[in-house]
Amino acid sequence: MPMTREQAIEALRKQSDGDAGHDARYFLEHEKTRHGRFSVEAGGLFFDFSKHPISIPSLDILCKLATDLGLQARIDAMARGDIANVTENRAAQHMALRGGGKDDARKAQANRELSRALAFSDDLRSGTYTSSTGEAFTHILHIGIGGSDLGPRLVHDALSSGHAPIDVRFLSSIDPDAFERAVFGLDPATTLVFVVSKSFGTPETSLNTKTSIAWLEAGLDGGIGRHLSAATANGAAARALGISDDRIFEMGDWVGGRYSLWSSVSLSVMAAIGREAFNRLLRGARQMDEHFLQSRMDTNAPVLSALIIWWYRTICGCQSWATVPYSSHLGLFANWLKQLSMESLGKSVDLDGGLLGAPAGPVVWGGEGPDAQHAFFQLLHQGKDVIPVDLIAFAKGGDGEHRRALLANAVAQAEALLSGRDADSVRGDLEAKGVAQDDIARMSPHMVMPGGRGSTFILAETMDAAALGALLAFYEHQTFALSLLFGINAFDQFGVELGKNLARTLESEWTSGAGGQHDASTNALIARIQSIGDQ
Repeated sequence: MPMTREQAIEALRKQSDGDAGHDARYFLEHEKTRHGRFSVEAGGLFFDFSKHPISIPSLDILCKLATDLGLQARIDAMARGDIANVTENRAAQHMALRGGGKDDARKAQANRELSRALAFSDDLRSGTYTSSTGEAFTHILHIGIGGSDLGPRLVHDALSSGHAPIDVRFLSSIDPDAFERAVFGLDPATTLVFVVSKSFGTPETSLNTKTSIAWLEAGLDGGIGRHLSAATANGAAARALGISDDRIFEMGDWVGGRYSLWSSVSLSVMAAIGREAFNRLLRGARQMDEHFLQSRMDTNAPVLSALIIWWYRTICGCQSWATVPYSSHLGLFANWLKQLSMESLGKSVDLDGGLLGAPAGPVVWGGEGPDAQHAFFQLLHQGKDVIPVDLIAFAKGGDGEHRRALLANAVAQAEALLSGRDADSVRGDLEAKGVAQDDIARMSPHMVMPGGRGSTFILAETMDAAALGALLAFYEHQTFALSLLFGINAFDQFGVELGKNLARTLESEWTSGAGGQHDASTNALIARIQSIGDQ
């Protein structure tokens, strides 16, 4: 008999009562098959889920829920190119961008655009394509926002080196200082402006594009068209700016911006890291696609991860999830993941438009390795809120002493979150140091750590393009699986639009001097801003 979400929740709460408050410390000792059940290898990555406070019987219930909700059929339908974004009546074919999935027509279409972008990036790297002054391009100014910026920016930061023939600057903010910083030291004669905008109607991107064109015009004696390129679904708008068809790369409406980094959207990245490295990125992602499509629910890494997150959110009421990569190459990873997860899962209605009975996706946040330990791990270890964490590490690469120290920190944090530190242990340590009994009584409560706090450990061999591709694809699939468990649409983001529309209204009012209809607080804020500006 298929299990509903409500029945699964009831069964999981009953099982939790049966587990008598035990956590993974107890389960690791008493469940002899636990490590095998809670670990998976996929796409060159190893996933250890065993430190989460979920018993094997609870895992069995979760996997049955995934099966009974038809996750496999829904995953197959998305891979075939069926409608996945039900509100906008669109497919979600990000797998096709990297040659994955089962939609051969869209794979062929994506490959044509990818081949064009790679060829253009080759010409930029070799100096075959030259500027209006006959010089080789040395810089690309990449203009986009949201998914048109975060994905390419992350991959560039992770994989580019100081020896690349093309240096890339990214511009997303409309803060005037952001533009000045982005073009500081650049020569218009050797700079290509690459605009990423599906509609060419995104206000921030449109303003930055306008300002960048003015900057080119001020620095060049005509011929700025050779300094412009775009990835868009609105070719007419790109052509209106003087961009020729050979430098316009098509974006299909079957891929959302936050899932698009695998395409010509990352032309800037291709030019910086080269064709071979970008292809390795795609291959790593395809390996994770194959795992996601072919694996059973109980051995499927993205599905298992999603089930665990759903359990924390729905059964335990945990509001957030932290992600900590132990790699300086992944300093932007948390920013990318925040958008992927919270823009996809920040919903309050189900697929049919009915109100959800409980919250959906968690708050996602994080930081980089040892720096994060000195920033927010205090909260993870001793805060009253239980916050699960993903720890991401790489076994090889770089100086041996530094690598050992880095890996030791990653493994130690997972162990410390699990094991904690009880009062007897604290007192024993303080006594061994000769601390007076009065001081021990005063200090020991502050040094106790409850432990039993769950973490996922993700381990790869090296931080290279293939591992990065697999890692990013894993989180894409985890997000989709979570949307199925919550019963929501992962592929629309209407919540982004309201504030942007109001901003356009306010800007128009300020330009024309006309007053608008706003609440009292907003009117007072507008008046204060205008009074400061008039001084």
